[in-house]
Amino acid sequence: MAQFGQVAIRLRNVWKVFRSYRAVPRTLKEALLSFGRWKPVEVAALKGIDLEVRFGELLGIIGRNGSGKTTLLATIAGIYQPTDGTVETFGRVVALLGVTGGFHPELTAEENLLFVGTVLGIPLAEMVRRLPSIFEFAELVGYEQAPMRTYSLGMTVRLGFALGMHVDADIFLVDEQLQSTDAAFQQKALSALQQLQSQGKAVVLVTHELDWVRQIATRVIWLDRGQIRADGKPEEVVSAYLQSSR
Repeated sequence: MAQFGQVAIRLRNVWKVFRSYRAVPRTLKEALLSFGRWKPVEVAALKGIDLEVRFGELLGIIGRNGSGKTTLLATIAGIYQPTDGTVETFGRVVALLGVTGGFHPELTAEENLLFVGTVLGIPLAEMVRRLPSIFEFAELVGYEQAPMRTYSLGMTVRLGFALGMHVDADIFLVDEQLQSTDAAFQQKALSALQQLQSQGKAVVLVTHELDWVRQIATRVIWLDRGQIRADGKPEEVVSAYLQSSR
């Protein structure tokens, strides 16, 4: 069983390089003659990341768009394989990344929860037992039989987050979609993440909401162009980040 202070996530010299292909003709004639021949282009989203997150920490990740925040979270989750380096997680991981993408629009909310929950490894009978609590947390009681296509973005995010809070896991990875929900639910979700941290779970939250990391994070890293520019106390790292933006 995981204990406070033990390493939950460890990254060593992690690089993530995305490769794409584009033509680079110098003349119209060359463009026509070279059609179908492409030159590879490499973009390094993560550049030599060294990072440890411990159980009992709530790590906030901040940075501008394109800094590599979501790529880092997806690499920790195992969605992306690192181009180089190693990623280790010590416990069961729940990744609340793009939670709106896991639901089928024609199935009801209840049907989606049962399907996704069993995919996450929760026995069907246990999922049935947890359904009322999930809908109550998401504040969607009465919408259980509504097709997902009738849900707004905020409702869908609330449902996905509520499901994640009902999965027995050791490490929770949360992306920016919480910002699509209303202010009251945001505070409810932040309190739930704080409770997980107080229980000794490891929580990693990617967000542009700097007040959130000031409010609940025990530690913050500032990611800039695929590299960790600062790592430390929330107020210090946020202040440095804001200073750089002026």
